[in-house]
Amino acid sequence: MTDILVGSKVKAADFPVSVWEQDTTEISDATSTAFITGSPTVDVTFVAPTSGKVLMFVGGAARANTGDNRLFMAANVFLGTNASGTEVLASSVQLTACGWSLASTSYYYQNRSFHLTGLTPGSTYYARSMYSVTTSGATDGRCDISCREIGVIPIP
Repeated sequence: MTDILVGSKVKAADFPVSVWEQDTTEISDATSTAFITGSPTVDVTFVAPTSGKVLMFVGGAARANTGDNRLFMAANVFLGTNASGTEVLASSVQLTACGWSLASTSYYYQNRSFHLTGLTPGSTYYARSMYSVTTSGATDGRCDISCREIGVIPIP
């Protein structure tokens, strides 16, 4: 896939629309140590641009409500219109997640943005926000979430 250079003619397929979704359903006492979607699922579908590159972001507002935990939100992407397609990007604390610290007893917002490359131009993809809680001590991790969001911006 070649980059679109200055002076090139841009076609509609080169630059599909950006998509974004947010939900403010309160999730209290989140405790899953595996990445899960939560309810309702915060998700989008998007079409890959000619370049095969997008800028993604995932984030929200959360807080810790015990002293020995952290919360992470990360993106998860599949080829197709739902999670039954081929997984293109797994949720990862190291690569695509933002995290809330052990001491964050008040809600605060943050997000993580990253480039996703190697997408098939013109193909439809499904992306969703996931979250998990980790513990750093003997106490079970418990966190509260007040907002979750995910977005995708095509890059020419």
